[in-house]
Amino acid sequence: MVWNPGKPLFGGRYIIEAKLGEGGVGITYLARNTLNQPRVIKTLRQEVLNNRVWKSRQEKLRQDFRHEAVRLAVCQHPHIVKIENIFDEGNLPCMVMEFIQGEDLGDRLKRSGILKEAEALLYIRQIGDALMVMHSKGLLHRDIKPRNIMLRMGKQEAVLIDFGIAREFIPDIIQRHTVYRTPGFAPPEQYQLEAPRGEYIDVYGLAATLYTLLTGVVPTSAEERIQNVDLQPPKQLNPNISDRTNQAILQGMAMRSQYRPQSVQDWLNLFTFDKTENLTRIRLKGNREQGTGNREQGTGNLNPSGRTIKPLTSSTQTTTFQANTTAPQSWQCVHTIKRHGGMVYAIAFTPDGQYLASGSSDNTIKMWETRTGKIHRRLGRWFSGHSDSVWDICFSPKQNILASASYDRTIKLWETTGKNSHTLTGHENWVNSVAFHPNGLLLASSSNDCTIKLWKTTTGKEIQTLASHTDSVLSVNFSPDGQYLVSGSADNTIKIWEVSTGKEIITLKSHSFFVNSVIFHPNGKTLASASSDRTIKLWHATTGKLIRTYKNHTDSVSSISFTPNGQILASASWDHTIKLWQTNTGKEIATLTGHCNYIRAIAFSPDGKTLVSASDDETIKIWEIQQI
Repeated sequence: MVWNPGKPLFGGRYIIEAKLGEGGVGITYLARNTLNQPRVIKTLRQEVLNNRVWKSRQEKLRQDFRHEAVRLAVCQHPHIVKIENIFDEGNLPCMVMEFIQGEDLGDRLKRSGILKEAEALLYIRQIGDALMVMHSKGLLHRDIKPRNIMLRMGKQEAVLIDFGIAREFIPDIIQRHTVYRTPGFAPPEQYQLEAPRGEYIDVYGLAATLYTLLTGVVPTSAEERIQNVDLQPPKQLNPNISDRTNQAILQGMAMRSQYRPQSVQDWLNLFTFDKTENLTRIRLKGNREQGTGNREQGTGNLNPSGRTIKPLTSSTQTTTFQANTTAPQSWQCVHTIKRHGGMVYAIAFTPDGQYLASGSSDNTIKMWETRTGKIHRRLGRWFSGHSDSVWDICFSPKQNILASASYDRTIKLWETTGKNSHTLTGHENWVNSVAFHPNGLLLASSSNDCTIKLWKTTTGKEIQTLASHTDSVLSVNFSPDGQYLVSGSADNTIKIWEVSTGKEIITLKSHSFFVNSVIFHPNGKTLASASSDRTIKLWHATTGKLIRTYKNHTDSVSSISFTPNGQILASASWDHTIKLWQTNTGKEIATLTGHCNYIRAIAFSPDGKTLVSASDDETIKIWEIQQI
């Protein structure tokens, strides 16, 4: 029996839209909840429960299914699929999960071929982080493979799915295995009915997945290897793989579990440089990276030249430095706000700096007193709010209007009273970024639909669409004089547009991965960009020449912000740190630590004395500069 479109479940809380797929015992559907959000509902196939072979084990099947849902619910992480609900529909147990718009890595391989090493390692590390959360809860996934890793559309984010054969484990204690496995990705111990369980089981699957992403070939199965069929080293299939990565894959896929790294963290450490170098970077293209503060010319290729800049040491949430002033200064975290019910994606100050606003995966926007960190107002109650994650927010420089961009494909304009004055519709996919023109009468937005739209803020009407990027547009911002608009994209490029005509002026091509954030310097003569290639770049705004590259982050750089005088550039990263740089020299002058997950957004206050940061750890931190 298959549920037809329109069928209500759980008292009408969910409406079936379509069947997505089915496996050995399970079936999944696309549904909508009461907020009209897409959701995936997974249940058992009725045919399996009615099959005489399984009839005596019906209750065990239901029990295992519910256990999967509970196991998934306790493992909360940005790279683990989120569970929304668990309920029974008749005799069928159901779990409701987020709908991840995108494709799995298996489909990605079929569509575009093998991945570049840097991109593959990014996704592998994300899934590795997710597995470490699982392992800390005493759970093994046991089915790591490309098909069980989804890529969010337009984002450099991999998400682990399908916990159907996840099991509890006590390290190195012999336990009975449920004999499910995927040949090529399952280690030898999963072919045994009883064997010790440990994190090294998932290490094998993660290494085998990386093997496939870089070669396009499913590795020789453990069963065949037991029969003396050799595993071909991945570098023989793809000579472009670095020696370090080739060796790490082979170590992770050692036949004897004691010869593998015993934890995911131990295995991921094989990709990092020696700690004495003060770097923890994945090797890109087989060459050691070097940080540089030296001037670079050209727009075509990364130019890692000059001496390595070593990160400064700092205390947990306080950093002292010398920055363009004769008096020593320090940045200290004075407030940590944790009042959102999800990850915090966006942050912005009001023009007077008295308040700041935040947007979250809990679909809400909240305003806070900058001085005290106390809640001031919540925007979007009942039916006026967004129906999905709020990804970006910004304030009008004059009218004090707030604009918010959401995964629900809309932009909302809010008055200071909290009233929703306009809802802008027209994008065909998630809206990633919004920015007000300096006069406040024009708003720019960018989306996963690869377009930029310009809107009249007084009426909410769309006036122009700019379409030249070939992938999701992740960031937009106006120049201080309002004549130009800059955009950064998942196509790895930056484009500068003339606002009055909508004409594309120049395209900048030096980043090797997604461009996550682009902003103009307050003088309007230069602009900065932040990328998933772990760099920040400074460009001449009129000629497009690359001025400088900042390199010390060890993961994607998600957000950047200039102080109002332009002397300091702040950068936020998935490496859980904020770095401060002297703009005119490229020198790193501070590292702020305290967040325990990806930092999504940062912003300086209008007076430059306060910095705020938003993170996947569900907190907002307010940092203040202090004279010492």
